[in-house]
Amino acid sequence: MGCWEAQKGFCPRKGKGKGCKWCSGAPDSAGKGGGGVWQPQFQKSWGASSWGGGKGKGKGKGKGKTPAKKTENTLKVWVGGLPEKLSFKALQAHFDQAGKSTWAEGGKGGNGSVCYSTEAEVFNAVTLLNGSVFEGHMLQVDAWVKKPTKADS
Repeated sequence: MGCWEAQKGFCPRKGKGKGCKWCSGAPDSAGKGGGGVWQPQFQKSWGASSWGGGKGKGKGKGKGKTPAKKTENTLKVWVGGLPEKLSFKALQAHFDQAGKSTWAEGGKGGNGSVCYSTEAEVFNAVTLLNGSVFEGHMLQVDAWVKKPTKADS
């Protein structure tokens, strides 16, 4: 309910007809609380009426998958020795010497990948472009091999 004096219609903290946080459950109270029985903090609800506002926002939808992640591993080549800053169009143009590439990207640490539409183009890229020079850097080109997971080892 509220404090003892509020049940009589008078709050010693605020005056006649005015409520405080202790008197919020009194019938003639103008306090802020929701009334009812006092609960310890750990038992109070975190519903939409509390300051939490209901459900959280979640972790988002992510950035999506690049075409390199969607492409089969047999149709990709791994590229090492790339410069830190590069244009994917220039990289794709360089790898188009071995066959029409569908996607090219550079990653962290000078590594990247290039995707092709056939396994023959992948073989040509590995044989022709391994050891080639791209923007002053010698490239290492090899067939794509999936990283072993902890379950594999």
